[in-house]
Amino acid sequence: MLVNGVRSQAPIPALATRQTRTFPSPTHKQRSVTLRRAMLTGACLCGDIEFEVDGDLIEITQCHCSACRKFHGSTYATFGVVDPKFFRWIRGEQKIVHYRSSPHGIRHFCPRCGSGVPANPEGGPVALVTMGSVAEDPGIRPAVHIFAGSKAPWHTIVDDLAQHEEYPPGWNAPPGIDRPIREAETPGATPGSCLCSEVAYEYDGSPERMVNCHCSRCRRQTSAAYGTFVFVAEDAFRWLSGENAIVDYKMPEAQIKGTAFCRHCGSLVPRLRDPGGMQIPAGSLDADPGVKPAVNIFVDSRAPWSELDQSIPCFAEYPA
Repeated sequence: MLVNGVRSQAPIPALATRQTRTFPSPTHKQRSVTLRRAMLTGACLCGDIEFEVDGDLIEITQCHCSACRKFHGSTYATFGVVDPKFFRWIRGEQKIVHYRSSPHGIRHFCPRCGSGVPANPEGGPVALVTMGSVAEDPGIRPAVHIFAGSKAPWHTIVDDLAQHEEYPPGWNAPPGIDRPIREAETPGATPGSCLCSEVAYEYDGSPERMVNCHCSRCRRQTSAAYGTFVFVAEDAFRWLSGENAIVDYKMPEAQIKGTAFCRHCGSLVPRLRDPGGMQIPAGSLDADPGVKPAVNIFVDSRAPWSELDQSIPCFAEYPA
């Protein structure tokens, strides 16, 4: 059985697992109203790595496995599938760091800002595009939720797409991988860690708040639909291991915006956002925080393919 979505881990929807699967062309319902092919462009948060897609995506998939949550630091990951002939690196391909997260999956990230980036290995049958990195409307919408049995305890799936416990039938993919459940060292604390377990932390008490942020910077930071963050007081937080493995990146043009990640696996990890306050990427948590997102912010900037949970307050930018 799955426990809080942290035990069952899928490899990234890997190219190797898709070699025996046939992908249909996008249907009329999947396409945009205009049915127009448009160039898609994407980049990591710092801009060192850029790519473009000059062709229709075949499919968009939402993955809720615990490995994707940890790597992206968010509630779930979203991947676009495209024929490799339509995918091109514009800059920074040689800078990409590759981390093997399982026998079947490899994660790819920018070493400067930690953003996850697409997978396009030479000779692969498809390229996988991290949709949070993409600036434009792809013209189709997600088709399915995979590993919904492992979804984050704070998340409610609000669309009517098909949900599968692991991979859908017919994908001919390996089963999910069991990961050990990491317990807090201090009774009553909430633990968290990166994907490779080099970095570990915990905090005491309940979070001050939990927020979904749909701004373009958070999407590029997490390379996901949006960023989900937990905020706790600095004096309630402590590092348990791996603090020297953390890379902290602050956007030069931003007053506050920055990110932190494990230099080995690329997973997003907590960061001191301002004096006295820690910002924790919710996907890095190893246990249920006991709270759910209270608001959606910057919804006017949300990804066009992202379904908004309107059961909680939504704000165009920051709440007044």
